[in-house]
Order: sequence, then structure tokens, then C-alpha cells
Amino acid sequence: MSLALDRRLADTGTRFRIFPQPRFLTAADGSPLFGEPETVVVAPPPGAVGSGPADDRMFVVDAVGKLPYSQFFRPPFTGDRRPPVQPGPDGHFDHLDPDSREFSAATMYATVRRVLDIWEDYFGRQVQWHFESDFARLELIPLIEWNNAQSGYGFLEFGFGRTETGTIDHTRPFCENFDVLSHELGHSIVFAEVGIPAGPFDEGVDYGGMHESAGDLVAIVASLHFHSVVDMLLTNTQGNLLTINGLDRVGELSDSRQIRIAFNALRMSDVGPEPHNRSLPLTGALFDTMVEVFQHDLVTKKLIPEDLRLRSTNLPGTAHDLDRIQADFADAYRGNEEAFKESLLRARDYLGRLLATTWAALSPDFLTYHGVLRALLDADRVLTRGANAAIIRSCFAWREIAPVPTSMLMRQHTLTSCGLDATPAPAAAGGDRHAPMVPLPRRSHQNLRR
Repeated sequence: MSLALDRRLADTGTRFRIFPQPRFLTAADGSPLFGEPETVVVAPPPGAVGSGPADDRMFVVDAVGKLPYSQFFRPPFTGDRRPPVQPGPDGHFDHLDPDSREFSAATMYATVRRVLDIWEDYFGRQVQWHFESDFARLELIPLIEWNNAQSGYGFLEFGFGRTETGTIDHTRPFCENFDVLSHELGHSIVFAEVGIPAGPFDEGVDYGGMHESAGDLVAIVASLHFHSVVDMLLTNTQGNLLTINGLDRVGELSDSRQIRIAFNALRMSDVGPEPHNRSLPLTGALFDTMVEVFQHDLVTKKLIPEDLRLRSTNLPGTAHDLDRIQADFADAYRGNEEAFKESLLRARDYLGRLLATTWAALSPDFLTYHGVLRALLDADRVLTRGANAAIIRSCFAWREIAPVPTSMLMRQHTLTSCGLDATPAPAAAGGDRHAPMVPLPRRSHQNLRR
């Protein structure tokens, strides 16, 4: 969501409170990292979000005694349900007790609605549900007795985390986990915007990796809309968001699963076909792109010198003094905290628009990461007239995202292979040596008509 729209919604939207990260996460001293919920504002104005909560795009059903949906049991849910959560007299939902069941139900709605608002702003239009031929709205089921969660055709339903013995841990409801909800909604966005492979012989190896990467990136960008998350990230790194990949400090950056995934140094040669594992180089390349844009902006604003940017973009394992780089970032960050934050938020919004423009243009059929790269370059031309093309190319090159050696794109074409070789052949006895050589067609017209 752009900075301008976020400011506008603060005055016009409906207020909720949610936890930026699960409330059970603790700091090294045992204190909660996110002990209090934060106020967020969703796009529908007060009064447009009714009891449930519900609006014209989604609705909450707090089901009683429900079993998880399966191939034999699908939406809509028609069984018993608890009373819907009611707004306050002013039409807002920020009055709910964080320890109540009503708060959990409202959190699920607020998170999904907030993330949808963010990404619809980046798309510049409404995202139409991929299940719209059967359901007008997304069904949200927050608290079923199940130690798992799932998304499906027309629904999201969430249970609880697991104890060490595999039983239900009621202190960890998935419906209050911002990362998990955002990731699952990310799958729905990709289904809606990219679609699914149509061919029966399309193995979809990179399509599966792209899907998981998209889910993580939807969550990463959305989580960076919490000031507390952004402040924690910058406080722990002082803006050094690339060299940190080579240090054993990822756990200090954030307890967000998605943020930790983004800080990886994996290349395509390090991963296999399993979608979650295969997604990591793509996620890393896109996160690196955002950080490079962020650091270029810092240089433009004279917040860091070009020399520091160059040293910090060198990858893990180089001979640079990483401690010196971190100290230089700390010196630059001190006293410029708000300026660093503004640059990071602008880079966040660039990545959001870049991804939205890219996903809207992708074909799901025989999708490859190299095809995603080309679509990203096209998107950057639309957004910046290609200003960030060199950054995108370098980030993807290091991740080894390129055409596979067997790709037709890598084939060389000679005059001979194209049927254009005009080298004179020896003249037949009695033939006209001065007759022009005309290349023979590679196919007959009869073959072309088949």
C-alpha cells in the first residue's frame, strides 16, 4: 500500500487491532517482542464492515464443531456457528479484548482485509477472486479444533499450533499469525492473477516455486507496513540489509518467518524441485532487489557513500571486513533513522508495484524463473523506464536464475541451420555457371499446409 493511501485510510477506514507477529514470541530476556496489538485501518469505511466481521469481499464464520474441509466437504458452511462479532457504536472494532475469542475472529478478518487492501493498491484495481464463478465472497473460519490450517477454493480455515507431542496448542491460534494468513492469501492472489498451468504435460516445477515465493513476498511486503516491524529491522541492522546475509544474525532481525526466509544466500544450484525449497533463490533475488533499490536511494540522498554501498553489496565469503561495514552503517544510521526508514518504505512500495505488474503479465503455462525475470524487467520499464534494470539483472544473475542450458533460447543459429547458406555449389556439367544461387526452402508448401 502506498504511503499516500495509508495516510488517507487513517481518516476514512475502519479500525481494528492486530498483533504484527504472534504474541508468544519473546526477546532474549524473555519479554514479549509484540506484547500489545497495533491499530490497523482497513479500506471499507465504518458501517461498511458489518457483524461477523463481514463486508462485500469476505466474511467470518465462527463455526461450532466443524471438521476441516476436504474433497467430500466443501464450502459454504451451513452448520452451527457462534454469534457474529459486533462493531462498536462508532462502527470500529478496536474495542475488543485481546484475550477474547471475538478478538481472534476479528483479527482474521482484519489481517486478510488489510493485506488485500495493500495488494489491490499495488495492482491499482480490485483483485477478482479465482473462485468467483461459484462464490462472491471469501469464507473465513478462524478457530476450529485442529492442529493445522489450510486455504482452499473459496475459503481460509485455521486451527491452532501444535505442542511438542503433536496435540493442539490453544495458546497459538493460527488466525492471529499475520505471516501465515498473509502467505495463504498470497496463494489466492496468484491464482487470481496468474492462473494455473493448462497443459497436462506441464510439470510446473518453477510454477510451484513461484507460488511459494509469491506467498512469502506478499507476507514480507505486508509485514513491512507495521512500523514496529520496520523499526525493529532497521534498529538491528542500521540499514545493512545485504551483508547481514553472511552473518549468523538472521535470528536477531525479526521473528517473522518470511523475513528470515528472505535473508538467504541460496542459488539455483543449491535447491531441488520441492516448491518451498525451490522458492528460496527467487525470494532472495527479489528481496535483494528491494534492498539494492533502498541503498541506491540512501546514496542519492547522501545518507551513505557510494563506497559503502559497493562494499555492502559484495556477497558472503568475500574478503571485505564485515565488521567494518556494519560499523560504517551504524555511524550513517545514527541521527538519520527517519530518513533511512522513509527510503526503505519507498523501496517496499517499489517492490510491491513491481510484483503486481509482473504477476498480472505472467502466463502460468510452462512458466520458468527466467520468464519471471523477463517479466520483471518489462514491469520495471513500465514503472521506472528501466531505471532499476541493472539491479534486477545483477541480483538474479548471482542467484543463477537464467535460461537452462537446454533451452531453445540458448541455441545458436547459423546461416546453414536457417536455410540461408548461399555458398555456390559446383555447377553441373553443361550448366549455367552464372545462374544465381537461390536458397532452397526448408519445407515444401505441401508440408506447410499439413
